[in-house]
Amino acid sequence: MSDRKPQSNGQTPIIEWTPRTPYPHASNTESRTGDILIALFGVALPAAVIIIEAAFRLCAEAFFDPMPTWAHTLLIASVPVTNAIALAHSRQRNTAPSPWLAGFLASSIAVSAFYALLFLPLAPIAVVAILYFGLGLLPFGPATSCLSALALLGRIKAKHVGTSFRRPILIGALTGTAALVALNIPGVATRLGLIWAASNDTTTRERGLSTLRTFGSQQDLLRFTYDTGGKSGGPLSLLFGLTTPLIFDRGDADPMPSPTKVREIFFRTYGVPFNAFPPPETGRKWARFDDFAFDADHGAAQTGGRIKGLSLISSRMDGSIAAADGAGYLEWTFEFRNVSAIDREARLSLMMPQDAVVSRATLWVNGEEREAAYAGRAEARKAYEQVAVQQRRDPLLVTTKGAGRVLAQAFPVPRDGTLKMKIGMTIALHADGSRASFALPAIADRNFTIGSETSHAIWIESKAPLTSSSPAFKSAPIANSGHRLEGTLTDADLARLRPEVIIEQNAVRPLAVAHINGAPEIEQRLAPPSATPPTDPLIIVVDGSLRIRPHAAAINAALANIAPSRQVGLHIAAEPLVSIAPAPWSETHAARIRSALARHTFTGGQDNTPALIEALKTASTEANARLLWIHGPQPLRFEATASLLEQSADRIGTMPAIDHYAIEPGPNELWPDAPWAWRARLLPSHGDVATDLARILTSPARATIGRPASTEASATAPRGSSHIVRLWAHDEILALMMKDPEGNRTEATRLAADLRLVTPVSGAVVLETAAQYQAANLNPVDKGTVPTVPEPHEWALIILAMMLLGYLAHRQRSLAGASA
Repeated sequence: MSDRKPQSNGQTPIIEWTPRTPYPHASNTESRTGDILIALFGVALPAAVIIIEAAFRLCAEAFFDPMPTWAHTLLIASVPVTNAIALAHSRQRNTAPSPWLAGFLASSIAVSAFYALLFLPLAPIAVVAILYFGLGLLPFGPATSCLSALALLGRIKAKHVGTSFRRPILIGALTGTAALVALNIPGVATRLGLIWAASNDTTTRERGLSTLRTFGSQQDLLRFTYDTGGKSGGPLSLLFGLTTPLIFDRGDADPMPSPTKVREIFFRTYGVPFNAFPPPETGRKWARFDDFAFDADHGAAQTGGRIKGLSLISSRMDGSIAAADGAGYLEWTFEFRNVSAIDREARLSLMMPQDAVVSRATLWVNGEEREAAYAGRAEARKAYEQVAVQQRRDPLLVTTKGAGRVLAQAFPVPRDGTLKMKIGMTIALHADGSRASFALPAIADRNFTIGSETSHAIWIESKAPLTSSSPAFKSAPIANSGHRLEGTLTDADLARLRPEVIIEQNAVRPLAVAHINGAPEIEQRLAPPSATPPTDPLIIVVDGSLRIRPHAAAINAALANIAPSRQVGLHIAAEPLVSIAPAPWSETHAARIRSALARHTFTGGQDNTPALIEALKTASTEANARLLWIHGPQPLRFEATASLLEQSADRIGTMPAIDHYAIEPGPNELWPDAPWAWRARLLPSHGDVATDLARILTSPARATIGRPASTEASATAPRGSSHIVRLWAHDEILALMMKDPEGNRTEATRLAADLRLVTPVSGAVVLETAAQYQAANLNPVDKGTVPTVPEPHEWALIILAMMLLGYLAHRQRSLAGASA
């Protein structure tokens, strides 16, 4: 073959043939051997490494995750694909130069070289592992694919000697490097942001939170909350993690915060609890160690993280409403299943109906429903921990968990087995205009999953007609002139809407006496609703967290319902704190408060403690003040400020009436467990913030039903339900603890235990054996002494009356002794 070059002398063209230097092909044997090696080690081996890692996650479990995202996987997969295309191209003759292929090969060289260096420390281990099924070859996949890409790039350059590939090679190498950096920025930013966000310096902490929100990976941060984040985040994140002690000048100390601190940072970053998300997978979905993951919150007084394999499979709520007495009773039965390899503890926090009290707890043991024993909260928890944590047998514990909440925990939900428990609660109806109603309870926080196929089946009966605020319920008459309300709700709808069960107000008697067969009687009086809007001073605390942002306009709109001239102040929980001093409600003051809410940027998860402290201080200067806290989930108790809240409460002489309005379901670990805080009310959210707040702002601060103890009750007054006694006892216990927490604790605990109530001073615990009860100095109650659906028979009321009579006699002797 030759190059033909035309020449001209000005007249006749002359064609000159010049011999062309042929492409120096290697021998057929050498070419075939090179192709086979490239096909094996540049295409097949790296492809096998990618497939095996994607399926079994061997490296992710043992060392680090080389493919934390699909983008990482696609970038790595481009290396053997490019090698295969280049190999096919190199075997073709008479092909035109291909700059784009040279660029792709340069990109593959950059990517594979980086991973080859990353796997270099594993080379000694890999050599030994070659003896075991050849698995030791896998870490060498990046190195062999890099060498193959270099060889293929050399072939292309040799094949097209006269063509310059410098520009495409440079662009390809830079593109591959840039892709590696871009894909690994979230992992590195997560580690760096965590270190900064854990700082005690406000400026450094805010820089860290901003880094996490802008560049961080939520999934990586979630892994760190479960102490499984060390191997996540990608290769650059791993390298950064190995060098952080040197970068931050901490020697051998690990600058990464603990999982507990990371949970706080997660909330500060995203404004939601970490356990609002399913736990992250640590490896392949059937990883052998996932089912054995340690539950750090086992036996603790918080729900903690979600447990893999633990789920709610059945939920039913049965109720009986004594409409004439303004009271009722609900039983909520839960059944859990555990498909993991070890026994698990189920934990859940419930938002109760307003002013309700738990009056029964049972656990099924060996197929038999067992009643609880009632004792002081410390004694009940100690018995539970002795059995659940140390002996790992069958107990149930129910205690209060802040304003309007209870915590239930049961162990074990056996591996490949189920656990069933029931919580009963005495409820109070609340008059509102022409009707009386109560909001259904809901799950606020949990450590188990609820599948889409699991819903809550609700069935409530009453002598009076029943309706509901939710269209999911149907009302129908039943035998004996009764009425039924039934429906099914998903957990999301139950928690978000908190449907109301509604009874006509005229069904509630204005006067009723709890008749318990000759015992001292509890008189219940229903006050007529006030026709004038409340004028008591109002201090509003608004959570400045991200979850409130969608509702800021609704909060602003609801403020129009505040009565003129009412003293109103505002505190927005943020850094720095936003405060507006109380002043009479007027157009000018309303505009000032509305402007503050409209201008505020609701970001992350804010510590509400400083705002609550200032609100308590402000309210203490106003007579009969009311504090309304509008907030989202509060999964943390911020140690730096918690003691300041307790100090302020101890030093403030007069406490305001305190109401919590949680805009959405979630935990509230921030509210303290102290006698002054027990009187706070949890107001239900029904999914419409503007409507809810309008009702709250126009309603009186406290209930319109009074239940004083009376020795001179009217002989002609209607005799009411025994639940009137339980509601009175709950109020009495709180009043005793508010008056003298130390001096009245024994009396309050005895009253709660005698009437089988779970209160801030008492708990309910179910144990498995008589020996366990004896060791804990506890006695399970008889089924006839606790409420059921339907109500207990007359003989059960006699027993309850004797208990109440005994308590009143003991109290009379105590008062006589004190006066003597």
